[in-house]
Amino acid sequence: MNNIPSQIIKTAVVGLGGRGLYFAKAYSQQGHPGFDLRAVCDLNEAKLATARKKLGDDILYFTDLNEMLKSADIDALIVATNDPHHVEPSLAALAAGKHVLVEKPLCQTIEDAHQMIAAARQAPGIFMIGFELRSCPVFVEMKKLLDEGRIGEVKIGHCFDNVSVGGNYFFHDPHRQKDFYQSLLLQKATHSLDLLNWFMDSDPVKVYAEGGLDYYGGGVDMWGNKVNDERRCRDCPEAHRCPYAVDYRRFAMDYDAVVEKDDVCVWSNAMNLNDHSLLNITYANGSRATFHECHFTSDYSREFTLTGTEGKMYGYYDNPGRFLIRIEYAHSKNQHTEEWKPQHLGGGHGGGDPALREEFYQRIIGNRNANDELDSAYYSTALAICAEQSIDSGAAISIPPSSIK
Repeated sequence: MNNIPSQIIKTAVVGLGGRGLYFAKAYSQQGHPGFDLRAVCDLNEAKLATARKKLGDDILYFTDLNEMLKSADIDALIVATNDPHHVEPSLAALAAGKHVLVEKPLCQTIEDAHQMIAAARQAPGIFMIGFELRSCPVFVEMKKLLDEGRIGEVKIGHCFDNVSVGGNYFFHDPHRQKDFYQSLLLQKATHSLDLLNWFMDSDPVKVYAEGGLDYYGGGVDMWGNKVNDERRCRDCPEAHRCPYAVDYRRFAMDYDAVVEKDDVCVWSNAMNLNDHSLLNITYANGSRATFHECHFTSDYSREFTLTGTEGKMYGYYDNPGRFLIRIEYAHSKNQHTEEWKPQHLGGGHGGGDPALREEFYQRIIGNRNANDELDSAYYSTALAICAEQSIDSGAAISIPPSSIK
């Protein structure tokens, strides 16, 4: 965009964990000339104190969201609270006439998803969910090629979400359990499920899923030592050789931020999230897809294979930006292969973070709500929730339709 913005959007952030502090800088003039950070909010006084050291005294600090919405001069709220607490601040900000960007996942229940999307439809402000991977160059190019009809009508899809960092990200914190996250399909995989729905160009209507906790947990480490629920990396005798040992004081996230994190042993019995899942998905247009998420694989990447009536597309993503798109036309009269290698443009999530920020800015100044993407936010959430229900019940689950159409 032009270095001189046409409008300044006054922002605030609620939730000051690692991602929230990242957003506080990204949605300020330090990160984008069109945004000006005016206030931040967190219930935890210690997090506010940490934020003040990093952000300075030129902004306002609140422990009460409603007070911030009433008294701070802001146009937009970035919701970066813990996953179970996305609903209340999003609804309050929409009701107050603010623009809202809520970090994924949207929420944790179907009922809340319906409520949030309905409120977003009716509110005067712009509402977006933090699906920054939709703005990543490789996925933007994949969607463009699909919309051009390069492989015809997509009939079969597959996504493999390889999460080599899963152990370090999700299995060290004693609070990172089903009663907190619900599932890693909801917390982590909604990115990829959203992309899969986008590429299949239809809404999911049924899912059958299997999964389990087959690597982490169990109360015994990888050398056969019994682990109690209190063991931590900081004083573990095996930390020097454990591939999942972390420094709780400084942990590098994949979105260009260094945060503090807990360091409970990943082999602890306290962990009960599934570390892998396999989904079979049926779509409204009759197409089908599979999805596989694994948190103990050796690589950190996303791979898509989409089979259409005229060809097959393969797409590869990783954080360093080794992007690849390949289309094969092996069953056509003119057999050939085409390849694209979109460029990483800088920034977290393969360049998706700054691209999403720019899209949020442009939608605000252009008063263009992402109405088509509101359904997408609902269906990625509903698909993840219903898939976990399927794993728990052993039955295929019908996905409730969006009630806001």
